[in-house]
Amino acid sequence: MTELPKQKSFLLAALPLFLVLFIDSMGLGLVFPILNALVMDPKTHFISENISTSIRSMIFGMTVSLFMFCWFFGAAVLGDISDQIGRKKSLLICLFGAFIGYFLSAIAVIFNSFSLLIIGRIVAGFTAGSQSIAQAAIVDISSSEHKARNIGMMLFIISLGFVFGPLAGGMLSDSLLSSFFNYAMPFYFAAFVSLLNIILLIFLFHETFTHTNKIQFKLYHAIEIFISAFKNEKVRGLSIVLLIMILGWSCFYTFISMFLLKVYHFSSLRTGLYMGLMGGGFGIGTGLLVEPCTNRFSLSQCVIGGMLFAAVFTFLTAAATHEIYLWFYVAPLAAAIAVAYSAILTLFSNQVDEDSQGWVMGITGSIMAFAFGVTGTVISPIANWNGHYPLIITFIGLILASMLMPIIFKEK
Repeated sequence: MTELPKQKSFLLAALPLFLVLFIDSMGLGLVFPILNALVMDPKTHFISENISTSIRSMIFGMTVSLFMFCWFFGAAVLGDISDQIGRKKSLLICLFGAFIGYFLSAIAVIFNSFSLLIIGRIVAGFTAGSQSIAQAAIVDISSSEHKARNIGMMLFIISLGFVFGPLAGGMLSDSLLSSFFNYAMPFYFAAFVSLLNIILLIFLFHETFTHTNKIQFKLYHAIEIFISAFKNEKVRGLSIVLLIMILGWSCFYTFISMFLLKVYHFSSLRTGLYMGLMGGGFGIGTGLLVEPCTNRFSLSQCVIGGMLFAAVFTFLTAAATHEIYLWFYVAPLAAAIAVAYSAILTLFSNQVDEDSQGWVMGITGSIMAFAFGVTGTVISPIANWNGHYPLIITFIGLILASMLMPIIFKEK
């Protein structure tokens, strides 16, 4: 009789935290269908028509990289702040930053100001570190017997954001669906959701971490966290595998919208639907496949198998002879990546004691943000030469990571 009230109490307290996770993942997916159209399509007139396709490709990659590198540094700074002033105040800072970032991006689209868009992406990227704080807060309010269940709920909510973000970006930017829809509308919508979450957080969430110190900003801490992943003997091998895996996967996720536009001439709406289906694959992987896979196979086998399956479907996507095949490949591809990512995160967690869980989750987030930032900068010229090249790099990266896994990491 007491279990149901406890569960309701947890869900009520965790609601604004789940919404934080949803907004972060939604914001990441929401931007790609819009940004691809704004930057790559001369008909939008957001960037001068005289700019060549190669320069547009570099601008696209730079904009994505800037957001991810700001996330890389911001997550470490905001993580430090949350340990000094508490989770709630830190999350409010993050959400207010997200609101400002999305609102500035909407204004930038209205006035065709690329510089203002960059400022908006910097603000939104730096405050995107709210995800790690929200995850820490959910763990704070979770009982030991329900911690695994609640972590699963976190991954599922993040997957929902990956579904809803591209769909919102594609649909709310399509003027054919409504005269009120344009490329600014998705940013307005994200700003509104951020503002709503601020209100929910103020009234529903109670502080879970009360230790307070003088606030210190250490930008170099992000670099320290990243380096520590490759210095620590317990996680060095896993960190190498994760870095190669994310370098490969980020090529697909970052440049698939460009591939769809260049090769199959997708509109922002169709790109949003495609990436929404990809998010559905993430949800299937985290919500339905992880548990049966990890019950039947070892975690290392799940990581290797997930990467190999994802590599196969990436190859099939690159080699597709008709766009209809793309819609069949994307969900199993994303589900396979979700299984591999969930399994390797669990392996990271298993290498350290309870007092080091925050640190080890921090380094996985650091590796992910760094890999996405590097990919956006380095791969954009390659993507301009041929839209298939990022997918080929994804295939190579996933195969290489799966081959290295049994060599440099031995599961206990």
